[in-house]
Amino acid sequence: MLRDYAAALRGFSTNARLYLATSALVGFSTGLLYLLFNLYVLSLGYDQTFVALLASLPACVTAAAAVPAGILVPRLGFRRALLIGLAVYAVAQLAWVLFPTRPILVVACVVSGLGNVLLSVVASPLMVASSSVETRTHLFGVQFALNTFASVIASLLGGQLTRLLGGGSGTSAGYRGVLLVATCVSLFAFIPIVRLRGMAPVARTARPPRGHWRPFQPILVKLLAIQLVGALGAGMTMPFLNVFFRLRFHVSDATLGLLFAASSLLTGFAGIASPWVAGRLGKVRAVVLTQALSIPLLLAMGLVPVFGASAGSFLVRTALMNMSSPVFAAYAMGIVPAGVRPIAASLLMLAWNSGWAISAWASGYVQVSAGFTPLFAITAGFYTASIVLTHMAFRRLAELPDAAA
Repeated sequence: MLRDYAAALRGFSTNARLYLATSALVGFSTGLLYLLFNLYVLSLGYDQTFVALLASLPACVTAAAAVPAGILVPRLGFRRALLIGLAVYAVAQLAWVLFPTRPILVVACVVSGLGNVLLSVVASPLMVASSSVETRTHLFGVQFALNTFASVIASLLGGQLTRLLGGGSGTSAGYRGVLLVATCVSLFAFIPIVRLRGMAPVARTARPPRGHWRPFQPILVKLLAIQLVGALGAGMTMPFLNVFFRLRFHVSDATLGLLFAASSLLTGFAGIASPWVAGRLGKVRAVVLTQALSIPLLLAMGLVPVFGASAGSFLVRTALMNMSSPVFAAYAMGIVPAGVRPIAASLLMLAWNSGWAISAWASGYVQVSAGFTPLFAITAGFYTASIVLTHMAFRRLAELPDAAA
């Protein structure tokens, strides 16, 4: 595996390396937000239903804007789209810090969704355009791992910074200081983006003819169904794990930081191992197997009333479930031609964020009325359905030839 990675890393293009740097910086910023944003909102005196609303809004906006963004990105060019998306995202982060009132928090979450959709739609097509068929899966794996390792550092620092910047753990001032740090780190991501080359808008004459994507429509429909069902499960629990551990086990910010850092570290190693696993099992079998193994651990995490057992299940489950992410992304982007990859990426994002938004919004009401226990069972059910769909849709097509780059 290490020899394969060494050979692939030598073959990465300059644009691929620059995007990896961008992804790591954005991943660090996002890691701080993932760890502490929900707790920041609770520290301001808002309840869990409002937290759930804020968690669902970026996904709602991303779902609504995904297809228009997929059409817009080829006209803007990858570099310009990244610059605009990052600027919008940073403005939203700053608004959370400076104006933490209910209306501004809502508006800023909407704005962050607009920035995120541009950043996300660009990611997979840019990596495909910046890699060869031989290095593609490794590039997706390295990007996933770097992003995750950045979250490790963010989680380790975030739990400590709240105490240093706010005079104590759990204070809104401490959370606000950490969010300001996240904003500053996001701004550094502009440096590698401006150095990208060959990322100009697609010339009108070079754009694919209308309906060029239709031969791939049956496969896209299957991919979209898998994304939607999986997102309906993920949105129920994944955005609120920091709240779950805080309310169920009363853990401190520092302990949460260590737990999320360990989770990200294991997930990063899982991302690095994903091309090796996919190469030996096949991409589809690797996705199905790793996700299926994570289901019992998900149930244990939510149902076992002992922190050590719940935390251990969380760590292993997160690594197994996320091992499939770069494999699935590379697989999905490899089966459509270059001209329609932004549209394909935006449609997949539409499906994922639609499911995530619906379930995250519903989760808040379930949390208040029945607690977290039923949410883990619901998530497990949707994940199981997604795994079955993946197996049924692609079991006869374990490896598809890559479309023209």
